[in-house]
Amino acid sequence: MKVFKNVEILGWTGEAIGITRNGRDEDAKLLDHLTLILVNAPFQTQIDSKEGRLLAEALRDAKGKDTISIEESTHTWLKTVAEKLTPAIYRTNGNIVYEHIKEGFEKPHQPKEVKDGKQDEAPIAK
Repeated sequence: MKVFKNVEILGWTGEAIGITRNGRDEDAKLLDHLTLILVNAPFQTQIDSKEGRLLAEALRDAKGKDTISIEESTHTWLKTVAEKLTPAIYRTNGNIVYEHIKEGFEKPHQPKEVKDGKQDEAPIAK
């Protein structure tokens, strides 16, 4: 399971990458970017259909939450689709969105958030 924080993705200018919806520019978080990629994904095989449905369910479950949880197989499929679509959708920021999808999930070895000036360490496997 890959867990992503639903955050804004910063573009090459240092500003958040937005999206255009109904002709208007809007601020966007990761959930919006993943939805945009899903809507534009080519569904040509049964695997596309299955993984697209699983991604749609994960995005639906993530609405209003701070994290997005995606199954391993769906993440693998999403990386392939995003690699093909992001250059056309985002133009200059396509590689940034793709890299965030590819590597932006929370890794088990990352430290937890800082509380009271001390950093809680993630558990270490023995």
